[in-house]
Amino acid sequence: MTVAVSSEKAQIHLKSYLFFVGLGLTVGTITRLSDLLPNDDIWSFSSIATLFGFWMLTVTLVILFSTSNINAAINVLLYLLSMNFAFYFLKYVLGFFIPIFDNNGEFQWDLFMLYNVFAVVCSAISYVLYFWNKENKLSSVLYALPVSGLAAETIAVCIYLYYNHTFLFQFIFDFFSFIILVFWFYKNANNKLVYSVTIIAITLVGYYLVYRPFL
Repeated sequence: MTVAVSSEKAQIHLKSYLFFVGLGLTVGTITRLSDLLPNDDIWSFSSIATLFGFWMLTVTLVILFSTSNINAAINVLLYLLSMNFAFYFLKYVLGFFIPIFDNNGEFQWDLFMLYNVFAVVCSAISYVLYFWNKENKLSSVLYALPVSGLAAETIAVCIYLYYNHTFLFQFIFDFFSFIILVFWFYKNANNKLVYSVTIIAITLVGYYLVYRPFL
């Protein structure tokens, strides 16, 4: 019986890993092809992968649909590594046919390796964030972290949109992602006050340290 249960869990995890590899490859392909769209108009559709909002939301969703700390860490790692591979490999291939992707026939190993390291860091963070399933004050703080990141970027993009008349699509995406997560996690947070105060504090810190210097 124990062997059968273990085998069933292994198959479930394998399906999960394959799903997130496929998801990463798909997302990497789509975000790379978005570079074909204009980036200097009001919508700036190609900006979806250039800021953190899209990655904060998708990684958060990967964690939510994971079954344990280790499973969350592996799922996020596979998702980001696969996305990263598709993103830079497709650029390398398209560079032979489309001038805007041309990098003199060279693969961008420096950026590829840099973002692979970033994927490992995000995987470790995901392991910690999964503890938000514990019903204590710490879980309320953990729930607030991705929400705060989205809030800080939404404020920054809103200001940038006002002065430069670009990134409207990114602002809409970040804003609605923030709205969805802030209320969803509010219902799950064990301590609403800790959750709310953490969002305000981390949003302000994140905005002034990460985004404000670039505005």
